[in-house]
Amino acid sequence: MFRRVVAATVASFTVVACSANAATAVGVGGGAEPSLSVFALAPADFDSGAKVESSTMASVAGLPTFVRVFRPGARLGGSRLAVVVSVAMLEQDAPSAAGDFAQVSTAAQSAAGRAALAREFGLAFVKGASIAPGKSAPIVKSTVVGAPVEMGGSAIRLPLTVVTNQGVLHMSLGFAQGDRVVTEVVLMAPAHMRVSASAQTRALAALQHHLQVGFTIANTATPSIGGTVTQGQTLTATAGSWTGSPSSLTYSWSRCDTTGGNCASIDGAGGATYVVGPADAGFTLQVTVTAGNSISTGQAVSAATAVVG
Repeated sequence: MFRRVVAATVASFTVVACSANAATAVGVGGGAEPSLSVFALAPADFDSGAKVESSTMASVAGLPTFVRVFRPGARLGGSRLAVVVSVAMLEQDAPSAAGDFAQVSTAAQSAAGRAALAREFGLAFVKGASIAPGKSAPIVKSTVVGAPVEMGGSAIRLPLTVVTNQGVLHMSLGFAQGDRVVTEVVLMAPAHMRVSASAQTRALAALQHHLQVGFTIANTATPSIGGTVTQGQTLTATAGSWTGSPSSLTYSWSRCDTTGGNCASIDGAGGATYVVGPADAGFTLQVTVTAGNSISTGQAVSAATAVVG
């Protein structure tokens, strides 16, 4: 039911289970586009003194996944944390990411849904613990997921209590989604303590900020037009360079005066190529590129061509 999210939780709980047994993080190398590291929590998101234990890439449920682990003792809002694991998963597209997030959010709204999540997360914890190298897996006696707290339409946090034969673990799970990335953060309190609401809120707000910034589109190199500016010839637009990981690029060609001003859109000219025609004689041509994703859009305009003869 929650295949991808549970798989990411298994990756997180591997670290949590290891930490419960005084171990550290595991992971494998890899790469992904966009750079998933920008969507995970960073030391600057914490009170001063937070240290990264490890940053690794993995393939989780066939999807590129980045995992960053912080050393025990990191503080958020003055609260000390035993474990902080931040995960960013790249989905195929924005609808897939939104669908996975919606599954967890919808389930969390009802007691039956939270019970199902508790079972899934309990199994995830056991699986994570069982693959911790050289450590005996704790026996989970019960797992309870508390009522959710929503932060906007694309972020949610859930209190999680795992009772094991080795003690009671109080955790918080936070999920946020932006465009084609789903992020998760696992916070675990020191023994006999709970994760404060302030720490949970700050961690999730930081993830939301990283998603917004990471998917805010900006042009870094203007589009250009290549080809011979002569009737009957084909011109080709290059999109330029963009930050913010656009998932779509659209083109619009314009006919301008000899100085490149007073431009008017050319009907039907909406591709990356344009065939110069008789109507263009005595004019220059420009192309506007629009880059977009589900969070933002940006536009950039090429320089005008030479005058069409």
